[in-house]
Amino acid sequence: MKAKRLGVRASAGFVLTLGCSIASSQVLFLSDAVPFDRGSLARSGFIQVGHDNIVVDPTVRRYTGMVAALGSPNAQGKMYSFVPSPVGPHNFPLSPDELRGWRLTMLSGKRFGQVFTVSTNTESEIRVTADKGSLEGLDVRDVFIIESVDADGVSMFGPADGASAAPSPGV
Repeated sequence: MKAKRLGVRASAGFVLTLGCSIASSQVLFLSDAVPFDRGSLARSGFIQVGHDNIVVDPTVRRYTGMVAALGSPNAQGKMYSFVPSPVGPHNFPLSPDELRGWRLTMLSGKRFGQVFTVSTNTESEIRVTADKGSLEGLDVRDVFIIESVDADGVSMFGPADGASAAPSPGV
């Protein structure tokens, strides 16, 4: 009886070892593939992930939030304003026109990825300029970020020459 159990354990151990060695040999084979073809790797079910070496400009201020209510449409029926609800620990109470000229990027909803420029704000409402279109399609609970950068992506609070105050990656 003991010999039978020992044989079952040995067989299970052999199958496990064989399975692990096959899996590891596939991983080694894929990582050693030359030339590297991302397309075939993606088609095989493997996805390459990683991080970029992005340096965040410390002079850029951010206001993150969610749309709490939609603004009233203008005479042409276009909507350019909404009521924000702050989201996140680093937000601040809004003062009138504090966000004027800042970049607003939609992070969810039908307008995901679209960028607008804040024309004015009050303590309870944000209005965008008409040059990049209206906010049609915006919905309550859509998430956004407003950053203190101009149309060229340069911090409004950075050095006057436009150079970033962020240290270089090698420092």
